[in-house]
Amino acid sequence: MGLLSELKTKMRQRRLSRRTPAEVFSHYARSNKWGDASSLSGKGSNLEATAQLRALLPSLLRELGAKTMLDVPCGDFFWIAHVDLSGIRYLGGDIVPELIKKNRVENERDGVAFEVIDLITGPVPKADVVFVRDCLVHLSTTHVKAALRNIRASGSTYLLTTTFPETGTNAEIATGQWRAVDLTKAPFNLPEPLQMLAEGQEKSKGQAPDKMLGLWRIPDIVDEEENE
Repeated sequence: MGLLSELKTKMRQRRLSRRTPAEVFSHYARSNKWGDASSLSGKGSNLEATAQLRALLPSLLRELGAKTMLDVPCGDFFWIAHVDLSGIRYLGGDIVPELIKKNRVENERDGVAFEVIDLITGPVPKADVVFVRDCLVHLSTTHVKAALRNIRASGSTYLLTTTFPETGTNAEIATGQWRAVDLTKAPFNLPEPLQMLAEGQEKSKGQAPDKMLGLWRIPDIVDEEENE
């Protein structure tokens, strides 16, 4: 990284650090920060990028015997509206109140509900599967740890979340930026996942080929700070 790029990055980190996460992500949603024509959640949430995931997710949920699913952040509910979730009670949560209000008007129905949920401050509702896609990659180390603590405190059974197993070192960011994160490496140190679900995004321009969804039993996620 050149000196100018490094300076711009540090300036952006300072700007972001002055805002709450809710302010940051509300601004992103209002301005379509990630610039996708289909979804306010960005290019990773359009139908092309989620084609393989949409095919694989229902069978995984059936394999786990899931009856309830918490999807947080649910964003604008664009791609997951095309997933067969029959037999599962779905709760979509997001830190952006405007998205939840819109989802309630346009998408809420029997078996599908939405509420404002902040992974960082909690609480997190209990579910058989807590689905956290493309979220922790945007959170600072402190906020990732807080989110994991709140997920553990929910009493939920499984966590299915984005991880990049080929990442060497987990970089620090300000919440609102992005970096690939391997949750099995320091400072998070989750155990090896039970399963890894390849999203197939190596076929999509600009997507890292090692992007995976890792599956963990939530009781196996140890809070090392609590044990110190």
